[in-house]
Amino acid sequence: MSLGRVLVEKFQPELIEWLGARAEVVVVDPWAEPERWEREAPRVDAVISRKGRITRRHVEESRGRLRIIARTGVGVDVSRVDVDAAREHKVWVTNMPGVNAAAVAELAFGQMIALARHSVAADSAVKAQRWADGPRFQGIELAGKTIGIVGMGNIGTRVALRARAFEMQLLVCDPYIPASHVTALGGQWVGLEAVLRDSDFVTLHCPLNNETRHMIGARQLGLMKKSAFLVNLARGGVVDEDALAASLAEKRIAGAAIDVMESEPPRKDHPLLALENVLLSPHIGGSTREAQTRGEWGAAEEVVRVLQGEKPLNPVIQGR
Repeated sequence: MSLGRVLVEKFQPELIEWLGARAEVVVVDPWAEPERWEREAPRVDAVISRKGRITRRHVEESRGRLRIIARTGVGVDVSRVDVDAAREHKVWVTNMPGVNAAAVAELAFGQMIALARHSVAADSAVKAQRWADGPRFQGIELAGKTIGIVGMGNIGTRVALRARAFEMQLLVCDPYIPASHVTALGGQWVGLEAVLRDSDFVTLHCPLNNETRHMIGARQLGLMKKSAFLVNLARGGVVDEDALAASLAEKRIAGAAIDVMESEPPRKDHPLLALENVLLSPHIGGSTREAQTRGEWGAAEEVVRVLQGEKPLNPVIQGR
């Protein structure tokens, strides 16, 4: 007997087959078929979502049918799920904490090295037959530098562990963890201003909420060294992008690596797109085969639990 109707994105065939043996599965790519996604979202008992949006309209038009929105990633981006509507209508919302921690931590170091060693510009020079440009790309080493981590959850902790292997000094800002957690990793627990002022690389790994929105603005960027780099693989709204663009354009900081933006994709005239000292990527922090597999299977298992009348393991919003 089918447990219900489940809306999913284009996940791996093995998962679709496993879930299809337990429920009616509706597979829709929200990017390629946005109108179909809008049509199907209010007509299902469960949604497994990576990028697809679930709005208040979807929740209300389901008229109590929708029981769970299972996210394949960490956190719950409010631009993807209307958590207020879910809470009001008692729809379970779940996520998969920690599934992409290794992937994001590794990308953070990949981007830091690319910034420090001018990897993208050097690649372009060779491909354009400008081998003699080599001396222009003298970089810096990560060894001996100070990395400042803002947010010491699953991802921030993985970054800290890797920083030790790179022989870096560690500063951490996170008011919600004990200083002992930082000192156990060989770091120092400090405030945000100290992280910004004293770090050579500042990497952000905090959620987006009322407390952190535009946490990094013009004043905070002004505290950073001119030789410092900012890395944001967290959420776009944590950084004031206009302030960052101005700081980069005027070379008040050395560079930035940005994987997430306030509006995705960014508008065509976004000021960051015109700058050479920013390394941009399209929200790929958790986009590894391993992380996606962990997230998709974990979310599918959460859906089956709820449709069987059990409680999910990783609730963000409690349902009925």
